[in-house]
Amino acid sequence: GEKSGTVTNSDRTISRQRPFLPVPGAARPDWEHLALVARAMGLAGFDQADEAEVFDEYARLSRLAVAAGRDLDLTGLSGLGRAGYDAMEPVRWPVRAGGADGGTGGGRFFAQGGFFRPGGRAAMIPVSPPPRAQRRFTLNTGRIRDQWHTMTRTGRSARLAAHLAEPFLEIHPEDALALGLRPADLARVASDHGTAILRVLVTPRVARGQMFAPMHWTAATGKAGRVNTLVAPVTDPISGQPASKATEIDVAPLAPAFHAFAASRHRMDPARPYAATVRAATGWRAEIAGMKPPADWEAEARATTGAAGTASRVTAGDVVRFAFHDAGGGLEALYFASPGPVAVARAQAITLIGTATPAAQALAGRAPADRPDPGPQVCACMNVGRNTILAAIGSGAATVEAVGAATAAGTSCGSCRSEIAALMTSRRIAAE
Repeated sequence: GEKSGTVTNSDRTISRQRPFLPVPGAARPDWEHLALVARAMGLAGFDQADEAEVFDEYARLSRLAVAAGRDLDLTGLSGLGRAGYDAMEPVRWPVRAGGADGGTGGGRFFAQGGFFRPGGRAAMIPVSPPPRAQRRFTLNTGRIRDQWHTMTRTGRSARLAAHLAEPFLEIHPEDALALGLRPADLARVASDHGTAILRVLVTPRVARGQMFAPMHWTAATGKAGRVNTLVAPVTDPISGQPASKATEIDVAPLAPAFHAFAASRHRMDPARPYAATVRAATGWRAEIAGMKPPADWEAEARATTGAAGTASRVTAGDVVRFAFHDAGGGLEALYFASPGPVAVARAQAITLIGTATPAAQALAGRAPADRPDPGPQVCACMNVGRNTILAAIGSGAATVEAVGAATAAGTSCGSCRSEIAALMTSRRIAAE
């Protein structure tokens, strides 16, 4: 937000980016850091006074691309000066010197077809795929809606983490049935290069024989869910593109002795075969599974959550629940464990951390009757849960726009609108 410079979109539009936040502390722009290092190395040509002069040099240097027969021509944007740079309107390159394009910039490339080669003809390169392991399924990897790369930045946001809080494996319903996997089970995924443990998400979004897993979780957030360890270290010999979309895998159910969910004001790093930890609005949340039950459940809960306060416990058969309150009566942590996937209103449990909620209410694992559980987050922008959206649909909201009017979901960035539409379809099918 403090950057002053330009941004170039994928459609070649150059937009002037003006800061809306002050530069924090003694921070400096990236270009100035580079210039300082270059000067310290004794290199000439790094005496620009501001970002306008950096852009001017960039625009002037584009003549080298033109001389090489490329279309990157910004020469018409050189010589703007500081005032012209500050007032620059969005423009699409090429912007040629001499006003050859009327100052409006280039139009759409390849509007009539063709390729960026002499004569406009493509150069077709025959390729042979490398040998592939003969396993039962093919794994596709990629990103999910609210995370980016390895979560080094987006992982700091509790609101973004609330949408999908752990690594998962999308499986077609018929494949899940054949494998004996139910929704929310854990599955062991194996390739010739590694293994991972992932939460099962049964969905027709993937075809039979095809599975999908996100690539964001690392050793810092989910040691067992590191999907990139499954992918072969193979790249295309011409483009360099990694083969991250077609890994041959085998999948089998994992039968842990217990599953657990924990919410704590403390950062957690559970020492169990499966653990996924992300930020929460009140601290941290974790999904956990172990291959044998602990000898001391309270010690396990304390070690997992980092809680040091007074413990309250509820046990019903094989289900164990703990609430920890600090000396001031504030809820320090919650820990729920059961033989199968933990049934608890997670969004509700997270909101209780740090409050003076009595142990009996906190250990109930569900919202009070006068405060309905919103359910898993669907709309990150407006913080609207699945149950809230389903309630609106049940009350007569028949379109995505109607759901937005009733709940505000999907009315900001819009990335959740397809998920809202899918909820409407599933609700309609269930009613029929």
